[in-house]
Amino acid sequence: HFRKVRAVIENTSGDFAISIEGGKCIFPGGKCEKDEPPLMAIMRELKEEMGISFEPCDFYELFELETIYDDFFDYRTQSIKPRHTITTYYYVQTNKSIDVDSMNLTEGEKKQNFKVSFVNKSDLLTMLNEDHSNLENGRFFDEENQVVVERVLKK
Repeated sequence: HFRKVRAVIENTSGDFAISIEGGKCIFPGGKCEKDEPPLMAIMRELKEEMGISFEPCDFYELFELETIYDDFFDYRTQSIKPRHTITTYYYVQTNKSIDVDSMNLTEGEKKQNFKVSFVNKSDLLTMLNEDHSNLENGRFFDEENQVVVERVLKK
Protein backbone atom coordinates (compact mmCIF):
# COMPACT_ATOMS: atom_id res chain seq x y z
CA HIS A 1 0.00 0.00 0.00
CA PHE A 2 1.03 3.59 -0.21
CA ARG A 3 0.09 6.87 1.44
CA LYS A 4 -1.55 9.92 -0.07
CA VAL A 5 -2.53 13.31 1.27
CA ARG A 6 -5.28 15.69 0.21
CA ALA A 7 -6.44 19.08 1.51
CA VAL A 8 -9.79 20.78 1.74
CA ILE A 9 -8.62 24.37 1.34
CA GLU A 10 -10.99 27.24 2.05
CA ASN A 11 -10.07 30.84 1.35
CA THR A 12 -11.27 33.88 3.27
CA SER A 13 -14.09 34.38 0.72
CA GLY A 14 -15.50 30.93 1.54
CA ASP A 15 -14.34 29.43 -1.76
CA PHE A 16 -12.68 26.00 -1.98
CA ALA A 17 -9.66 24.81 -3.96
CA ILE A 18 -10.31 22.03 -6.45
CA SER A 19 -7.94 20.41 -8.94
CA ILE A 20 -8.88 19.08 -12.32
CA GLU A 21 -6.52 16.48 -13.72
CA GLY A 22 -7.31 14.31 -16.70
CA GLY A 23 -10.89 15.56 -16.52
CA LYS A 24 -11.33 14.35 -12.92
CA CYS A 25 -12.05 16.67 -9.99
CA ILE A 26 -9.84 16.03 -6.99
CA PHE A 27 -8.75 17.89 -3.91
CA PRO A 28 -5.18 19.20 -4.07
CA GLY A 29 -2.53 16.81 -2.79
CA GLY A 30 -0.76 13.67 -3.88
CA LYS A 31 1.49 10.82 -2.86
CA CYS A 32 3.80 10.78 0.12
CA GLU A 33 7.40 10.09 -0.77
CA LYS A 34 9.21 7.21 0.94
CA ASP A 35 9.31 7.81 4.71
CA GLU A 36 7.77 11.29 4.30
CA PRO A 37 5.33 12.19 7.10
CA PRO A 38 1.86 13.07 5.78
CA LEU A 39 1.95 16.63 7.14
CA MET A 40 5.24 17.32 5.34
CA ALA A 41 3.84 15.72 2.19
CA ILE A 42 0.75 17.94 2.08
CA MET A 43 2.87 21.05 2.60
CA ARG A 44 5.17 19.98 -0.27
CA GLU A 45 2.29 19.03 -2.56
CA LEU A 46 0.45 22.32 -2.04
CA LYS A 47 3.62 24.28 -2.74
CA GLU A 48 4.11 22.29 -5.96
CA GLU A 49 0.47 22.35 -7.11
CA MET A 50 -0.63 25.81 -5.95
CA GLY A 51 2.57 27.75 -5.35
CA ILE A 52 1.42 28.41 -1.77
CA SER A 53 3.59 27.79 1.29
CA PHE A 54 1.95 26.71 4.52
CA GLU A 55 3.18 26.02 8.05
CA PRO A 56 2.41 22.80 9.97
CA CYS A 57 0.21 24.75 12.42
CA ASP A 58 -2.05 25.85 9.52
CA PHE A 59 -3.46 22.33 9.11
CA TYR A 60 -6.24 20.49 10.88
CA GLU A 61 -6.36 16.75 10.23
CA LEU A 62 -9.87 15.76 9.19
CA PHE A 63 -9.67 11.97 8.76
CA GLU A 64 -7.82 9.05 7.19
CA LEU A 65 -9.45 7.12 4.39
CA GLU A 66 -8.36 3.59 3.53
CA THR A 67 -9.29 2.33 0.08
CA ILE A 68 -8.69 -1.04 -1.55
CA TYR A 69 -9.35 -1.43 -5.27
CA ASP A 70 -8.81 -4.62 -7.27
CA ASP A 71 -8.82 -2.96 -10.68
CA PHE A 72 -6.93 0.35 -10.51
CA PHE A 73 -5.15 1.46 -13.68
CA ASP A 74 -1.46 2.14 -12.97
CA TYR A 75 -0.21 4.88 -15.30
CA ARG A 76 3.45 4.01 -14.79
CA THR A 77 3.12 0.37 -15.83
CA GLN A 78 0.08 0.88 -18.09
CA SER A 79 -1.62 -2.08 -16.42
CA ILE A 80 -4.52 -2.90 -14.10
CA LYS A 81 -3.37 -3.64 -10.55
CA PRO A 82 -4.79 -3.92 -7.06
CA ARG A 83 -4.26 -0.73 -5.07
CA HIS A 84 -4.35 -0.23 -1.31
CA THR A 85 -4.14 3.42 -0.29
CA ILE A 86 -4.32 5.32 2.97
CA THR A 87 -5.16 8.97 2.38
CA THR A 88 -4.92 11.60 5.11
CA TYR A 89 -7.27 14.53 4.54
CA TYR A 90 -6.48 17.93 6.03
CA TYR A 91 -8.37 21.20 6.30
CA VAL A 92 -6.66 24.55 5.94
CA GLN A 93 -7.88 28.12 5.62
CA THR A 94 -5.89 30.67 3.67
CA ASN A 95 -5.89 34.27 2.56
CA LYS A 96 -3.30 33.45 -0.10
CA SER A 97 -3.94 33.17 -3.83
CA ILE A 98 -2.71 30.50 -6.22
CA ASP A 99 0.74 31.53 -7.46
CA VAL A 100 1.15 30.04 -10.94
CA ASP A 101 4.77 31.27 -11.17
CA SER A 102 5.73 29.28 -8.05
CA MET A 103 4.02 26.04 -9.07
CA ASN A 104 6.20 23.02 -9.85
CA LEU A 105 3.99 20.48 -11.63
CA THR A 106 5.21 17.00 -12.53
CA GLU A 107 5.37 15.91 -16.16
CA GLY A 108 2.40 13.62 -15.47
CA GLU A 109 0.34 16.53 -14.13
CA LYS A 110 1.25 18.64 -17.15
CA LYS A 111 0.31 15.79 -19.49
CA GLN A 112 -3.06 15.44 -17.70
CA ASN A 113 -3.73 19.22 -18.08
CA PHE A 114 -3.65 19.78 -14.31
CA LYS A 115 -5.41 22.95 -13.17
CA VAL A 116 -6.35 24.19 -9.72
CA SER A 117 -8.71 27.00 -8.83
CA PHE A 118 -10.93 28.32 -6.08
CA VAL A 119 -14.67 27.86 -6.62
CA ASN A 120 -17.69 28.64 -4.48
CA LYS A 121 -19.21 25.84 -2.42
CA SER A 122 -22.22 25.39 -4.69
CA ASP A 123 -20.01 24.98 -7.78
CA LEU A 124 -17.67 22.70 -5.83
CA LEU A 125 -20.54 20.39 -4.86
CA THR A 126 -21.76 20.33 -8.46
CA MET A 127 -18.27 19.40 -9.68
CA LEU A 128 -17.83 16.73 -7.02
CA ASN A 129 -21.22 15.19 -7.79
CA GLU A 130 -20.48 14.80 -11.51
CA ASP A 131 -20.06 11.25 -12.75
CA HIS A 132 -16.47 10.64 -13.89
CA SER A 133 -16.81 6.86 -14.22
CA ASN A 134 -16.22 7.10 -17.97
CA LEU A 135 -12.66 8.32 -17.26
CA GLU A 136 -9.75 6.05 -16.29
CA ASN A 137 -10.03 5.48 -12.50
CA GLY A 138 -12.77 8.12 -12.42
CA ARG A 139 -15.14 6.11 -10.26
CA PHE A 140 -12.44 5.78 -7.56
CA PHE A 141 -11.96 9.54 -7.40
CA ASP A 142 -15.75 10.00 -7.34
CA GLU A 143 -16.02 7.60 -4.38
CA GLU A 144 -13.33 9.45 -2.43
CA ASN A 145 -14.90 12.82 -3.19
CA GLN A 146 -18.27 11.62 -1.90
CA VAL A 147 -16.68 10.72 1.44
CA VAL A 148 -15.39 14.31 1.74
CA VAL A 149 -18.79 15.71 0.75
CA GLU A 150 -20.54 13.61 3.41
CA ARG A 151 -17.98 14.07 6.21
CA VAL A 152 -16.90 17.66 5.66
CA LEU A 153 -18.83 19.75 3.16
CA LYS A 154 -22.40 18.90 4.17
CA LYS A 155 -21.78 20.13 7.71
